[in-house]
Parts: sequence; structure tokens; C-alpha cells
Amino acid sequence: MHPLIETVTDEELWFIAGLDYGQKQEQYFQALRELIFERKARFLAADHELYSLIRLGVVSVTEGHERVFVTCNLLVIHAVTTGFDTLTEMEILLSNSNAAGLNLPSDLAALLFEQHQALWPKFSAGGS
Repeated sequence: MHPLIETVTDEELWFIAGLDYGQKQEQYFQALRELIFERKARFLAADHELYSLIRLGVVSVTEGHERVFVTCNLLVIHAVTTGFDTLTEMEILLSNSNAAGLNLPSDLAALLFEQHQALWPKFSAGGS
């Protein structure tokens, strides 16, 4: 798990928890806290609904919530690289988040770019 994930705030988790039009926001908030702080982002089979919520966070950058976008991207990258998510094509994820990264503060854009650079050879060489 990338160290930035462990720095997520309750406010950021609450924002992520509300991405599905606020439905089940309290339940998602608690599940996100457990996933990140108790299980160190170790996804379980029962986490597919929660994971779908996290995937909503990689669709676009919301102004003022740039760390949420990066955190969700890092969680999805983690899910793919650990084998929880076997359906996401990493090339598409990386290219989508790279394009959106243009709207990120330079430190967050650099962090996401660094993750892409580290993963791209593995997945672009047919390793996925």
C-alpha cells in the first residue's frame, strides 16, 4: 500500500463514501476506515461493492478534492497489482489518470506519474 493512502483524512474518506450519491455514506465511511487503517488496503471478496465506490473516485478530479482522486487511483492500482481486481486493464487506468493528472497540484501529479512509471513496464509488456 502506498504511504499516501495511510494519510487520508476522515474528511476525504467521507467525500469518497458519498460518491454514490450519498447512499450508504456512513456504512461506506466505516468500511473505508477499516480497509485502510485496519486491513492496510487488503481487499476481501466481500469488498466488491466498496471497490466499485472507490472506482468512482478515479473517474475525474473534483476541485478541492485532488488528494481523493490520487488516493482512489492508488487504491485501484493496489487492487490490480495484488490480484483483487483482475478485470481492469492497467493501461487504460494509467492513461486515464495521467490525462486527469494535468489538473492536479504538481506534487500529486508527480506522485501519480511516479506510480505509472513504476507499473507501466510490467503491464505494457503484456504482464497483465
